[in-house]
Amino acid sequence: MIWRGEDVAKYVEGKVKVNPNGIDLGVAEIWKIDENGEIEINKDIRKIEPKKKKINPSGDYWILERGVYEVRIANKVTIPKNAVGLLLPRSTFNRLGIIKSETALWDSGYSGHGTQTVFVTVKKAKIHIDESWFQLIFLDAREVRKTYQGFYQNEVIGDNRN
Repeated sequence: MIWRGEDVAKYVEGKVKVNPNGIDLGVAEIWKIDENGEIEINKDIRKIEPKKKKINPSGDYWILERGVYEVRIANKVTIPKNAVGLLLPRSTFNRLGIIKSETALWDSGYSGHGTQTVFVTVKKAKIHIDESWFQLIFLDAREVRKTYQGFYQNEVIGDNRN
């Protein structure tokens, strides 16, 4: 069962827009991923070369050229023991040429400022810094005995784990 938006909002810090079945979230940081980069994933190793390049806003806007980006969620999210989270793209972004990679499941007990990968398919995207990018929903889950304790637990703004 999908949770009501007002119930999801109880597990998210900061200002959010509450919807009937979830909440809208914005972005705090954006990192450009070099499309010619190379990655290594091996147990506790998670790295990409060359390293991602931080993109700073230009005035009140994020200006993104065509390419792939990692975006850091502005709000700290904590997934309760009896739920899992999914972060979906706002339909406006899909309609206008920004594609979000399929979300990973946000496990019970995860806490932090998560990230998502997006692909800008057009020459340039100009997005206001206060715009919501994603919709977070919670789905019911049997309460777990052991919560998420993985590599990305407690992600924070300014944390670029690559």
